[in-house]
Amino acid sequence: MVVSLWKYRRLILYNSVGDLRNRYRGSVAGYLWNVFVPLAQIIVFSTIFAALMGWDLPDIRGVKIKSGLSYVVFLCSGLLPWNTFADTLMRGVSSLVGNAGYLKKLPLPEQLFVAQDACSGFLSGLLAVAIFLVFSIAVAGYGPYWEWIQILPGMILLSSFAFGLGLALSCINVFFRDVQPLTQVVVLLWFWLTPVVYMESHFDKPGKEWMLSLLAFNPMYHFVKIFHEGVFMHGWVPAHTWIICGLATAAVNGLAHAVLWRLRADIRDAL
Repeated sequence: MVVSLWKYRRLILYNSVGDLRNRYRGSVAGYLWNVFVPLAQIIVFSTIFAALMGWDLPDIRGVKIKSGLSYVVFLCSGLLPWNTFADTLMRGVSSLVGNAGYLKKLPLPEQLFVAQDACSGFLSGLLAVAIFLVFSIAVAGYGPYWEWIQILPGMILLSSFAFGLGLALSCINVFFRDVQPLTQVVVLLWFWLTPVVYMESHFDKPGKEWMLSLLAFNPMYHFVKIFHEGVFMHGWVPAHTWIICGLATAAVNGLAHAVLWRLRADIRDAL
């Protein structure tokens, strides 16, 4: 699978960039919507949580964030990568069915189309995070920090994890079309089981310790922790977190390869 992806790497990148350009084709703003959408999210979060609800967090390691914006920085540092994961996964699940016409006519490997969606999601997510970092520096007065360089490997790992999961589910979705709507429900539930809009310290209370221990079995908890620790806490992510995320990514992609190998002979006939 890796050999096939490397062979078609230029086509994957070309189509991914083309997807970003054409995603809002026909609109007045066009490509700029890729900037406006995440920027609008950040503005909405700032207005609701900072101005209206007054949510705030203590100073982070001696660094003062402008009043009312600390929670916004915390939220965006986890939510924007999560959005990248969810978007990449959902696009990946429907990738083979959505490209049925190409698969029936062209001798291209199935994983190519899922990889295109994953690469497009990665570029879109990276752009959203970059806009957030500019907001954090210019508006919240937070950063920049050397620890933010961990964002890039974190996003690569996260997108690779979403790619593997999306590829496995996309193969199954060819035969059982209920997989796509079911995945939407699971992703929604998964979101609230992961400390994205709340801190894991909420579970560090009498009677809730068992919930904290369960987080260790949630792979997305470890991925989100990379961004909370590296961006919000401006600290170096622990080695064991990187190892867990790396192993989870390798395991999911290994599973995807096995599922594709098992179903490949019948995929084009079932489309």
